Parts: sequence; C-alpha cells; structure tokens
Amino acid sequence: MSPPSTRPDTFPSRWAVILVRLPEDPAALLEVLPRSQPVGPEDLPLVTRVTRDQHKARRTAERLRKTGAQVVLVEEPVERNDSAFCTTHPAQLAARNCESCQAAICPGCMVDAHGLALCRDCEQTRSQRVRWTRRRQLLMLFLFAIFLFQVVSHMRDDQEKVAGSGPVKVGIIQFADPQLLGAPILRALNPGPMDQLSRAALRDLGPWYNAEHNRYTGAPGPYLEIHTRGPFPVDVNAPSLSNPEDSWYQAMFRAWKYPRYFRNLSEDHGVPLDEYGIKVFVVYGAGGRDLASHSRGSKKGRVAVVYVSSEETNPAYALTTMAHEIGHALGAGDAYDPTTSLADHPYGFVEPFSDPLYPQRYAELMAVDIPLAPTFEREIKSLDQLRIGYQTAAGMGWIGPEQAKLYYTPPALTPADRLNIPAVEPEK
Repeated sequence: MSPPSTRPDTFPSRWAVILVRLPEDPAALLEVLPRSQPVGPEDLPLVTRVTRDQHKARRTAERLRKTGAQVVLVEEPVERNDSAFCTTHPAQLAARNCESCQAAICPGCMVDAHGLALCRDCEQTRSQRVRWTRRRQLLMLFLFAIFLFQVVSHMRDDQEKVAGSGPVKVGIIQFADPQLLGAPILRALNPGPMDQLSRAALRDLGPWYNAEHNRYTGAPGPYLEIHTRGPFPVDVNAPSLSNPEDSWYQAMFRAWKYPRYFRNLSEDHGVPLDEYGIKVFVVYGAGGRDLASHSRGSKKGRVAVVYVSSEETNPAYALTTMAHEIGHALGAGDAYDPTTSLADHPYGFVEPFSDPLYPQRYAELMAVDIPLAPTFEREIKSLDQLRIGYQTAAGMGWIGPEQAKLYYTPPALTPADRLNIPAVEPEK
C-alpha cells in the first residue's frame, strides 16, 4: 500500500453570498446588509459577504431570503489566479486576470491601474518603476543640458579666438609611438633651426597660409601663427570615432569624447591648449599611407586630428594633409569627389577655366592633389604647388560667397565641356 500523498488535492475554500434578485420591498435589506442606502437593480449581482466559515455564510443567506430576496451561495477555492472573486477586493466578482501575475481582479482594480489589467501589487510595482525611469530621464536631460552648455561655451570661446583682431594661433601637438621617434618623416617635418633648405616642414605652414590669405584679402600681417609641440613619445589609443549601431546621442557623445582624448593627452604633457584658437593633433603611426585617410578636421570646436604614416617619404603630402584639416577647422569643405577622390570641377581646380584644362599647375587645398588628366592626379612635392581656390576662401570667410560665385561663372563653353564633346566625324 503506497503512503498517502502529502500534496493537498484541493485548495482552501471560502464562501460568498451573492444577492441576485431584490425583494418586493428593497428597504427590508437595510436590516440585513451593512449599507446606508437601499440596493437598486443596477447593483445586482451583489456580493454581500465572503467568509471562510460556511455556517456564517449560510446564516447570512438565510436572513436575506427571509426578506424575499433570492440569494446564491457559492463555494470557490482561494487560489490567487483561479478565484471567481477579486484578490484585492474580495467582495467583488473577478472580471479577468492580472496581466502580470494572473491574479483575479475586478473592474475597480483596472480603474485604479488607469485602465490596465493589473492587480494592486503589480500596479504599485509598475508605478514605482515608471517614477524611477522618469527620474533617470530627468537626470540624463540635466546632464545633457550641462554637456551642451559646455560644448556651446567652448565653441564660442574658440570662435572668439579665430575671429579676433590678431593672428589665429594654431597649436600643432605631435604624438608618436616611442619606437617611431627616429623615423625620417618626423625629422623632415621637424628640422633643426639651422636647416634652411627644407620647404616641407611644419614651420612652413604659417607663411604659406599667410601668403594665401594676403592674396585674397590684401591684409598685411600674419593670419596664422603656428606653434609646434612634441613629438611626445606616446602609445596613442584613441577611442573609436563612430559606430554604425550608435543612436544619435551616442554618436554625439563619441564626437565629443574623441577630441577630448587628445585634449587630455596634450594637457598631460603640459601643453596650454587654451592659448590656441585651433588645435591640431598629429599622430605618427605604423602602417601604410592609407593611415592619412583617418584624418579629421571640424569647425565645431576648431580641432583637427591628423594621422601620418611613419613610412611616408613625401613630407609635402603630410603637410598638405595637415593644411587640409586646418582648412576644415576654418570652415572650408571638401572639393573632391568622395567616390573617386578626384578633384571636383570647378571648385577643386585652382585654374578651372585654363585652356587646355589639363594639366593643372597647382593642387587646390581641399582637393589635395594636382589634376594632370581626367582620371590622373599627382601629389605635390612642395607647398609652392599648393593653392587655395575661391570656393575654399569663401568657406573660410576670406571673401564673400558672391565673389566666389562670380569667379565660377563660366564662359559659354568651358574646357571641361569641350572634353565631353564627341569628335565630329568627317563627311563621306
């Protein structure tokens, strides 16, 4: 014979007395029910009592029947999700189950939960969660407002430094892997004070920009004042600048965090960044020449990050990259086709209406290379081969956009148009 099971087959029961029909004199119910007002037909069915004592339930039902009312006595288990009566309001019939915990609930519970099918406990949990979420959102908005204030204030200070009456101070802060400090490109860009033969050193950037500025504005005096710091032996490990899966605020945070890394790195080496209207962080790293394609410059914050390969053999190319990113920091846009990387006609050409159009004599700053043929360009070998075009000058505020537009108003038929005209076949 098997031992008796210790698991109960039934749940504890409770008894409910339900009034389903009124007596001829409803006022007689006031002597039985604990109510101050008579029961109306709209109140039916009405649970008048719920108790675990069957005898008490029967006595209440008997007293109601004596008034002429019809009463139903119901026994039901008290399991939370199988009850016919509301878990929170035991005197109310259950309308459905809580969506969260499956407890029996009545229409009153749904009213308390603002229309949601939730019991009292689950509604309180949800409300608390909502309150905490709103508090976190308010905190994030507050922190974001502080962040924007700092960014706008920083941009305003940089704008004042660039738009001031004196020359714009440009700080070029260089970082190099300790193993690359002896690379020829570093020595070429940072020659000694007695080496006067170089025409592709960092010290040449200021005079070149000043000459181009004077060519457009005729303003005497320097426009840019270049200050070089470093190279500092640092193993640069900058944060990622972008991630395709980022939300808009994550992308914004990355855009702030990326230059902030270099700013902190510079301050750690005692560089007074607040003195400069434009900050250029140069990173010398191992790798091919494609390293330069990771360079970035932005007018927002007046900052640029330039990557130079330790294998670079043309110092003028590295200088062009730096000058190009400084152009972005001053407000100029790219002047090349992003698909082909070829100069965009006419804005990427210094002499867009020369006849013949090719070969060009100069490279335009925001197009980088010298156009020699429709699909062939060449790097510059010195800054003497680099010029700033009218569109770029307008972007940097040296001339008005109307002046640039007037310059690019082409004659009836430009050299570029002639290149696309098919040859006329001779008559037969």
